[in-house]
Amino acid sequence: MTDTMKDSRQFVESLGRGFKLLTVAGKSGLPLSLSELAKECNLSISTIQRLCYTFQQLGLLDRDQRTKKFKVGPEMITLSFAVIDNLTLKKAAYPYLKQLSDKIDEVVALAVLSGPQVILIEVIKTQQVLNVNTSCGVSISFHNTASGKALLAFLPESELDALLKQTELNKVTKNTITSIKAFKAQLLKVRKHGFATAIDENAIGLGAVAAPIRGNDGEAIAALTILVPTARVNKDKLIAEYSQKAIETAERISFDMGYRNNTVE
Repeated sequence: MTDTMKDSRQFVESLGRGFKLLTVAGKSGLPLSLSELAKECNLSISTIQRLCYTFQQLGLLDRDQRTKKFKVGPEMITLSFAVIDNLTLKKAAYPYLKQLSDKIDEVVALAVLSGPQVILIEVIKTQQVLNVNTSCGVSISFHNTASGKALLAFLPESELDALLKQTELNKVTKNTITSIKAFKAQLLKVRKHGFATAIDENAIGLGAVAAPIRGNDGEAIAALTILVPTARVNKDKLIAEYSQKAIETAERISFDMGYRNNTVE
């Protein structure tokens, strides 16, 4: 942390201390005691104790019951691997996304699921005058997006039900699906045909088609999405032409990610 950061009125000091603690624990090759952490972080034992307890409850730190020392917890490890996996996925997917975007001259994106949200982690833009305005890092609800449907369609039933139970299917446009029964019926079609669509569901004038990208265990780890303005690309073209291109490209990325139950060579 720099002095400039600390002097800012926007800086949350407690979060800064917590980040320092996680950084020290993460870089250490061995579990550390409270006193060792306090020394490395230049904080009091009482402060370190409260931070460690909080992070332990969140799964970000773990405590050895024998030595009473702290090490990186399971949630921290899961988060780290998720970041690494996304970087690997982006590296594998980018050439295919770019090739597809250049071929059809439309916006192509890579999306992953994070709880009830879909996050775009890669976006290939075009120079079209009438275009879709989006960018990396955009977070949107799963129920009114093609990428969300493509990802949820291949979730285990128990995970899907748990996610739907804690998520409200809010109405965004007149075409947004707000019924769980109707949403599940759409997911059945996605599993049958291998692609999902969302036309004027997230925003009037926006159409999308998406296909799942699978990892080596067969689970859908991401979705490849083609985004178009419906004023230029109608529903028939989106389904008849772009759906197959999305499926074929997603299958190639899946192959590079270790998935072997398809026919891509």
